[in-house]
Amino acid sequence: MKILLAIDSSEKAIDEAVKIAREKNAHLTGVFVLDATWNEYIGHDWLSGSNARAGFLNYIKNEEELEAKRAIDTFESRAAGVAHESKAIAGRVPDVIVQELALGYDLLVMGYPFRRGLEVVRDPLPKILKGSGCSVMLVR
Repeated sequence: MKILLAIDSSEKAIDEAVKIAREKNAHLTGVFVLDATWNEYIGHDWLSGSNARAGFLNYIKNEEELEAKRAIDTFESRAAGVAHESKAIAGRVPDVIVQELALGYDLLVMGYPFRRGLEVVRDPLPKILKGSGCSVMLVR
């Protein structure tokens, strides 16, 4: 059995995925998506000579990388003793999760509501469910 954990700020989702992996003797993959849609969200800086947009995008990139490290470190420590791997992938959050699921997972575990990048203002769940092809467990 292969389990995919969509990593966000939910430690409960991590714990639930680890518990299931341990019980089922399954392989657990934790994927953290570095949200690469900020440049679409904030628009263009063509009127500003200050390059405020570029500075903001650099700031967000650094914050995303720090958050990825923190989240993956938390996942790695909680998944000790279970066959697991972790990935950090840049892209549009639901698209990356669906692409990863296409590699052949039996279960997707994710926090609900899902809190990752700009998905706090969007609802990624319908797109993920539509493209999942496997069972999905939502952890409140």
